[in-house]
Amino acid sequence: MITTIEAIKNDFRNFLYLIWKHLLLPDPTKVQYEIADYLQHGPRRKIIEAFRGVGKSWITSAYVLWRLYKDPEYKALVVSASKQRADDFSSFTKRLIRDVPFLQHLQPREGQRDSMVAFDVGPAKPAHAPSVKSVGIFGQLTGSRAVEIIADDVEVPNNSSTQDMRDKLLKTCLEFESIIMPEIGQITYLGTPQTEESIYNRLRDRGYNARIWPARYPDEKKIIAYNGALAPSIQEELEKNPNLVGKPTDPKRFNDLDLLERETHYGRSGFALQFMLDT
Repeated sequence: MITTIEAIKNDFRNFLYLIWKHLLLPDPTKVQYEIADYLQHGPRRKIIEAFRGVGKSWITSAYVLWRLYKDPEYKALVVSASKQRADDFSSFTKRLIRDVPFLQHLQPREGQRDSMVAFDVGPAKPAHAPSVKSVGIFGQLTGSRAVEIIADDVEVPNNSSTQDMRDKLLKTCLEFESIIMPEIGQITYLGTPQTEESIYNRLRDRGYNARIWPARYPDEKKIIAYNGALAPSIQEELEKNPNLVGKPTDPKRFNDLDLLERETHYGRSGFALQFMLDT
């Protein structure tokens, strides 16, 4: 019989459920569980593109905690377009360690790093790299080491509006390969494309596996545009019921009225990028 601890360690979705309960959130939605499963079982180089507001960052913060819960020697480097956003990710992660009872043994001990932007977990052995560190994409990446880099919304309008900006951003992102630990290192991108020439598309050309969760079930034309990256569950559901086209893929998160309001706010092209992940 599998114990509760074994079930939590074996399946990140069980861990995510407990974190959501602690945060007094509703049960994770279908799409949130699928993102969690892909974080656990996806390839070492992956891109998660999901509609804005689905909770990618919160899910991935819980994922970092799950990795540390299983292995205190895990090292995560969180990189975002702004230092503040990266710091918010690590601060949220650290706060959960303090507040969730079954994670409190991970709190930093005396003599360990214990700031909101770089901290160790209690059981970790002394090492040059902290357990979790946050940095802006154009910050001090040199000298960092990690088992996994979490690139959380590194592409934003301010750094991707021109070709020169996108080239500079991509060049910096390619430096991640020299930071992760050989053989075991992973790189996970979370984001929504900001332009038709998104660096996420260019990363796919370099071998990254992308998985896309749009806010509405796409029509056949959009499915082709995703170039094989559409979440398999959405593809399968459409094959079983083509009448789903245009309906919300995660109605517990955003129903049709919610999406109509956001489409009005963002405009057609903005909604296509931010919610349909259509470049």
